[in-house]
Amino acid sequence: MFREGPTATAPRSARSRLTWLSAIIAFACLMAAPTAQAQYFALGKGTYPLEFYDIDFTYLADPDKRTGILDTLHYIPLGWSAESYLSLGGEFREQYWSQVNESHALREPFDDNYDLERVVADAYLHFDSHVAVFAQVARDDAFGKTNPSTTDETRGRVQQGFIELKESAGPADLTAHLGRQEITLGSGRFVWINDSSNVRTAQDGARVHAAFADGVTVDLVASRPVTPTYTAFDDWSSHSGSFGAAYASEPLFSTDLHVDEYYYYRRNPGVQYASLTGNEDRDTAGGRLWGAVGGFKFDSDFAYQWGTFDTTKPKKSSEPDKTISALATSTRVLYGWGDLALQPAVQFQTSYFSGSDAPKSGVIGTFSAPFPRPTLLDYAGLETLENLIEAYPAVLINPLSDLSLRFGPQLLWRANVKDALYISRATPLTTTLNDTARYVGTNLTWTAQWRLASNVTLFGEYVRELAGKAITEAGGHGADVGIVQVDVNF
Repeated sequence: MFREGPTATAPRSARSRLTWLSAIIAFACLMAAPTAQAQYFALGKGTYPLEFYDIDFTYLADPDKRTGILDTLHYIPLGWSAESYLSLGGEFREQYWSQVNESHALREPFDDNYDLERVVADAYLHFDSHVAVFAQVARDDAFGKTNPSTTDETRGRVQQGFIELKESAGPADLTAHLGRQEITLGSGRFVWINDSSNVRTAQDGARVHAAFADGVTVDLVASRPVTPTYTAFDDWSSHSGSFGAAYASEPLFSTDLHVDEYYYYRRNPGVQYASLTGNEDRDTAGGRLWGAVGGFKFDSDFAYQWGTFDTTKPKKSSEPDKTISALATSTRVLYGWGDLALQPAVQFQTSYFSGSDAPKSGVIGTFSAPFPRPTLLDYAGLETLENLIEAYPAVLINPLSDLSLRFGPQLLWRANVKDALYISRATPLTTTLNDTARYVGTNLTWTAQWRLASNVTLFGEYVRELAGKAITEAGGHGADVGIVQVDVNF
């Protein structure tokens, strides 16, 4: 999925980039509402959730509540009723990446400095309270990156386009999305839209969400993941396997504790584990415990996988399919003192993602989430959620009400020394199969998030990797990664 050649788009000058970003930020801040409190690097984006269609703008039917320029875009009455209106919005996101010893210097490019830019336009047309249509188009560009992939760049695509149907059926409120859409389930650890990449993951299919009065929710999904293309609006028949899901969540003890149960099915062609390439049918069954009690927050996933793996490379005619048996667990806990100066908090995250024995083994033991969230570990995504053990303590402070800082050392080991170390998009570094060291290294991670306005976020992260023997004995070196990101939603 990598393009041959030097770069896709010529780099822009620093002056032009700074001028353009300054103008965008200044304009967005003028249009924005008052700022929100810092959210400890939460999943959403302050008052703007991950998806534009999750915002209910019906309150703007009252003209007195339209107080800003954006309100005139968010509620354009159609005249049929207060519930018939058009909402317009979008996103502009600019990232600057600097990477030294990318992929632990075990494959090229070793050093890379580049910009990634995303421009999105949203239209959400409500016919009434039961029927709506959502459309989202995006253009994603990579400036100065060596061999950008289709997760970095596409000249234009329909990112989302679906019909929304809402109806009550007995005790449940049902919502159905039919068409192209982004899908996140639960914590997002195992089913995620890959927001850190320039091109987010989209799926063609159907999703039904049922919400009950007691807080119980159920989601059913059947879809085909879309494989993005470089050329504009050319991915209508570009798919990679299939996906199905059943996800249920229920609160216990009021809202202090939630218990989720889920099942995923993923048909995935051309996947790689260690030195093997093949097609797999993988089932995942798991659960999640999450909630908050006072200043204590917790979120834990645990899952087991089974299925079959049909080896295509290397392949012997008499070789039987391999079976899949893998497991994973990941837990994050946080305790904060919101009434103290700087609102300090301590966080600890620990994870285990199983690995495989030697390639000749009849069992694939490498855990592979259907759509993993590599930024679960850090935004730089130096490692992914395969064959990995993690321990990550961190300290958080809020010097300002809308500025959060986090620092912590992330310690990493291989779960199975006979399996490879994996990087972006579950790619194995096969040179690491030649050593048996377990210790991967320690990532010293500094992260900052500043909410400049309710719709403008400035984010930065620096990761200094202290490489362990699993990297150095394969001939690799520690990486240095820096990211600066401006995200404007409107």
